[in-house]
Formats: sequence, structure tokens, C-alpha cells
Amino acid sequence: MRDAAAGGTAAGGAAAGREDRLALSDILCMCQIGVTEEERRERQRLAVDLELYADLEDAGRSGDLRRAIDYRDVCESVRGLLEAGSFHLVEAAARGVLDLVLARFPVRRAVVRVRKFVLPRVGHVEVQMERSR
Repeated sequence: MRDAAAGGTAAGGAAAGREDRLALSDILCMCQIGVTEEERRERQRLAVDLELYADLEDAGRSGDLRRAIDYRDVCESVRGLLEAGSFHLVEAAARGVLDLVLARFPVRRAVVRVRKFVLPRVGHVEVQMERSR
């Protein structure tokens, strides 16, 4: 086994400080979100992008889903949170997604982008947040 400081693997198979990225784009949700009653009357479409940073070496070498971050589970969890919840602000929805991902999945760092399609003649409003353990 190579020395971790020299870029090899440490005991237990994980390299010190290794940070791989799993990205999920355009997780679509219908969410109750908005400040005004008019906005909250009907569910609105949100699109969520996630970047999850973790050591993916074991999953890559083994091909074993049990050693991976199950991205289907991530998508279903995010969609479940947003569609079951009620939010006033896009920022609150983004923070909720970060809290969920960091609590439930083995990631060191996560970046979330939440887009809301609400303003006339504006493609979307987007909030990006990043948090680490």
C-alpha cells in the first residue's frame, strides 16, 4: 500500500483528503414556495442541481452500490423534501436540501443550486449555497 502523504491510499483504503464529485442536474420538483398568497396558491416548478464531494474510490474500484452514493436515493430524497414542504424563500429551500444531503449521505461537502421560474421576462431566479461537514 502506498503512503497517503505521497498520494497513495491510507490504511482502510481511503486516501487522505480525496475529494471526488458526483453531480446531479435539473432535479425537477413541484413545490409550494413564495412569500405572497398569490405565489403560494399553486405549486411552482423548481430545478435543483447538486454537487456532492466525497471519496468515491471504493465505489469506483468495487462497482458495489453499497459503497456508492445512491444518486436515485439522493434525487428521491430531495424531491420528497421539497414537494412535501412549504417554503417562503428559495434560500430556505436550498438550505433544507443542504441539511438533508449532509445529514443523510456520506459527503464531506455539498453545493446546491435551486432555480425558481417566477418572474416575467426572466429565465429564472437562482440561489447557490455550499456547506461542509
